[in-house]
Amino acid sequence: MLSTTHLRIASLIPSGTDIAAYLGLERQLVGVSHCCDHPSVAHLPVLTHSRIPSHHDAPPLEVDNAVSSALSSGESLYLTHRELLEQLKPDIVLSQDICDVCAVSADQASCDLPEGAQLIMLSATSLAGLWDDLERVGSATNTLERAREAVQELQNRLERLKGQVCGRVSPRVLALEWSDPPFLGGHWIPELIELAGGNHVLSGPGEASRRSSWAEISAADPDVIVFMPCGYTLPEAETEAKELFERDPVFANLRAVRQGRLWATDATRLFSRCTPVSVRATEVLAGIFHGVYDFESEEALRIGFEDSTPRATKWDFVKP
Repeated sequence: MLSTTHLRIASLIPSGTDIAAYLGLERQLVGVSHCCDHPSVAHLPVLTHSRIPSHHDAPPLEVDNAVSSALSSGESLYLTHRELLEQLKPDIVLSQDICDVCAVSADQASCDLPEGAQLIMLSATSLAGLWDDLERVGSATNTLERAREAVQELQNRLERLKGQVCGRVSPRVLALEWSDPPFLGGHWIPELIELAGGNHVLSGPGEASRRSSWAEISAADPDVIVFMPCGYTLPEAETEAKELFERDPVFANLRAVRQGRLWATDATRLFSRCTPVSVRATEVLAGIFHGVYDFESEEALRIGFEDSTPRATKWDFVKP
């Protein structure tokens, strides 16, 4: 096994880049995906690109239609720059086998793997899976001790959080992962909500994200809506939430929206991938639900509308 200093790592997914950076491997990274946004890798070669429009180029419904069309025809949504990947001569390539909509597929990553490189598939759909991913990368990069320390540190933060929210009234929460059509937050998202002292409506921990409808969401009548559209920054999520309010009367009439309990978030950093930042995401959620954690204005904000009733406070669900 090569020493950590001489390792060359290519990451085809943002979660791989985040985990590598968390383990102190920023200097070992030689290439990243087009979605990787960790500040330490902005200068690195980009190894992937999307074949479909993003939310920067098209409205949400058009993006969803393009994704559905590509999947139904068996087309890959993302392409790897294979020649560049081979030129970089990585010892390790980080990819994923969770979602073909989110990043380069497992099959494509396997086909594009340079000769002699080790492919590590990250597959976390829960925090337990995240602990496994951290240790798997740590084992392959001679940073297993650091990985185990990181897992313990993150678990300790969650234990402190559990103590902060214990005994408080749990709001019924809807995590909205896409707006048109509406998609429910899945996999690790309901787990984070439960750890933060909420109850996720319509889906539970470990269930995949799925398409819903405004009628189903209206019938569920959530107390709080956390808007976390996949790949959106906070300003983008805020803009989309306001546009959704204007174009969809059912959404605009939801009790959570009318009572000022609609929150936009920096979804791409906090919720769109299962990484060590997911623990911070849980703390932000606990701050939204119960006011027990402070969070930055760049992480989440409450959206109110002129014709909604007075805004709720963060502390509405705290028992007296």
